[in-house]
Amino acid sequence: MTNSSRSYRRVLVWALRVAALVIVAWGVSGTVRGASAKLSEHEWHVQPAWLVFSGLLYAFGLVPMGWFWNRTLFALGFMPPFPATLRAYFLGHLGKYVPGKAMSVILRVATVRRWVPSMRAALSSALVETLTMMAVGGLLAGVISALVLPVEPIVTLAAFAMACVAGVPVLPPVFRRLASLGISQPPGNDGEDAIPASDFEQRLAQVDYRLLASGCGSAIVCWLFAGLSLWATVRAIGIVSLSPLHDLPLFVAAAAFSVVAGFLSQLPAGLGVRDGLLIKILVPACGDVNAIVVAVLLRVVWLVSELAVCGILYIGVAVWPKSKSNGN
Repeated sequence: MTNSSRSYRRVLVWALRVAALVIVAWGVSGTVRGASAKLSEHEWHVQPAWLVFSGLLYAFGLVPMGWFWNRTLFALGFMPPFPATLRAYFLGHLGKYVPGKAMSVILRVATVRRWVPSMRAALSSALVETLTMMAVGGLLAGVISALVLPVEPIVTLAAFAMACVAGVPVLPPVFRRLASLGISQPPGNDGEDAIPASDFEQRLAQVDYRLLASGCGSAIVCWLFAGLSLWATVRAIGIVSLSPLHDLPLFVAAAAFSVVAGFLSQLPAGLGVRDGLLIKILVPACGDVNAIVVAVLLRVVWLVSELAVCGILYIGVAVWPKSKSNGN
């Protein structure tokens, strides 16, 4: 490859990165504007400290899933540093504010490309993590709604259906078959991303039930923290009658059901679907107006948390290799 070709490719990569960031910024700004408009329609009083606490709970809850994605990449034969993987993971969450779900995956794959040169492996690992999280969320929502919440049977059935839609593709035999599609071409057909078909199939064999079990455990922790984050948001508007322990099933089911349904809707960040379902589940416990305010506040809190963590990790990952090389 000539120097001019390398320069052209470098410029193209940076142009694509800038374009992706612009698109993400556009999607995020639309979400913020819509949220602000809804909040202005209601009288509400909020305690900022509880919102900060909610954001911290949400951010900490996502870390186990970032760890699971890192472990999946390890299973496929790649060893990106955990801070870099975590940065890519949180950056991918910002991509969900763009129409469709492709940008979320694109941002993840592009950010770990330095350590994971195989586009196919990076994409496969991201799908394993995402679908595992959604499958566990749907399952939790179904079990809780069937045993605890006074909801219509159709809601429970819908939750279990969502769990199946998200969960079946990540079952190891199914995942290996799906991930193996199209890898029979000779190496080199798709540039530097290509790896031999036999090599990739051996790597896929490492994505087994043991790995999936660790992902399910991580997802359970993630949804528990999401439920606690929702409770803290409810507490932020002065509702003290709901307990973080006694009412935790309600919050976990509300968060999981709404997020999974929003994900499957393929709308940007599940806009409309996620909020509507969250409001519907919260209304009996919080009231109409409070449920609306909580839904809007939660979206803003989670977005701000993702932006803050991305900023912190971006600086941290940039500094970390230098500190390590200096022996610090």
